[in-house]
Amino acid sequence: MKTCEKVKVFRELHRKDKPMVLLNIWSVECAKALTNRNIKLIPTGSYAMADNYGYEDGENMPFEEIVTYISHMQPNENFITVDIETGYATNLYELEKNIIALIENGVVGINIEDKVKGTSSLFNINEQCQRISFIRKVCEKIGSDIFINVRTDTYFMGDILNNNLGEECLHQTLTRMKAYGEAGADGVFVPGLTNKEHIQSVTNSSTVAINLMLDIKKDNMMEYLNLGVARISFGPSLYFLYNECVDKDIDKFYENILNKLNSYHKNNQIELLMT
Repeated sequence: MKTCEKVKVFRELHRKDKPMVLLNIWSVECAKALTNRNIKLIPTGSYAMADNYGYEDGENMPFEEIVTYISHMQPNENFITVDIETGYATNLYELEKNIIALIENGVVGINIEDKVKGTSSLFNINEQCQRISFIRKVCEKIGSDIFINVRTDTYFMGDILNNNLGEECLHQTLTRMKAYGEAGADGVFVPGLTNKEHIQSVTNSSTVAINLMLDIKKDNMMEYLNLGVARISFGPSLYFLYNECVDKDIDKFYENILNKLNSYHKNNQIELLMT
């Protein structure tokens, strides 16, 4: 299956009534362990992958190294999404080069942030929309496609608990979500958002897939399945949980995780992209 055809399938699997669940990975070994459990969805996580390979988060892991690891994750067979943080680019030329490299290596989706690298500020909406539109044009230019999941840090900066109590972050999120969708985004990822009324407001207003980040240990996924969310990921919490394990058998680790998710899968409540 060509990359653009896989992206089409991947895009269609984002459903409000059956959210896709991503088990974020941090190494080639993780990817192999997931595929051994018949999972075809391989999502990288920037923090976990960087930390695992000896780097600090924040685009300190060389982009070329990430691409090399991706090439060892059976990209022709699997559905790989890559967390590229702010894009590993200081200009649009570098961004184009990176997007093309990912597509050429069979990647079906990216996460790209609206937070300015190394700061506590967000890109202004017009600038982030320009970057989204540019990625879409790059895809058209080379006759391919990629799922653009735009992470907005409206809730994730500052006091996350306080952000979920007021309305300011909700209004900012709704404004950015609408603009990003119009610019060509397929999804909007809102880490830090836990207020269920806010989640419902976001999903009710959205024309794109909404992605939430849950904590594998603390959160009850069942509470988030009927809120219109189309995608659920666990960020670095899986990595943290693995590092707490005395037994570092990665196959057993994923077997235990999938056993917990199996009832949701059997009841057709979530999409794990299994063969």
